Amino acid sequence: MPVRLYHEIEINCSPEKLFNYVTQPWRWHEWHPDSKGARADKQVLSAGDTFDETIEVKPLPPLSLTITRHPRYVVGESVPYSLWTARGAFSDGWLSFRYDIEPRGAGVVFKRTLQFEVSGLMRLLAPLVRMKQARKSLTALAALKRKMEA
Repeated sequence: MPVRLYHEIEINCSPEKLFNYVTQPWRWHEWHPDSKGARADKQVLSAGDTFDETIEVKPLPPLSLTITRHPRYVVGESVPYSLWTARGAFSDGWLSFRYDIEPRGAGVVFKRTLQFEVSGLMRLLAPLVRMKQARKSLTALAALKRKMEA
């Protein structure tokens, strides 16, 4: 059964600024601690475009166990300044993102939904990864807010 994490945060910036930033996966490492980098053939990713990312997760701190994944994503939807989705696959699972941006006052509400599912031995670590990812998502959104409001 897939894990679903949903978080939202108010950010004092324009929908255009936020959308143009969060839809550049090669910049995710600037605000999300698990993203170690990404690459794509295009500067603006639209529906059907692909990109690759390197993710590192440490599910059992303080142990040094690090799980590295290299998902290949396909952008599902791209509605400028309001909605962006992508789904990625890796050797033992998949993950998807949905970014919703809603204007509110002088800023926006950014809604981030992450879903993932793993198979094989990784299923044993899924509950730990879920708890850790929930905390990291809050950390990531706070870092994104600081970056966009700077």
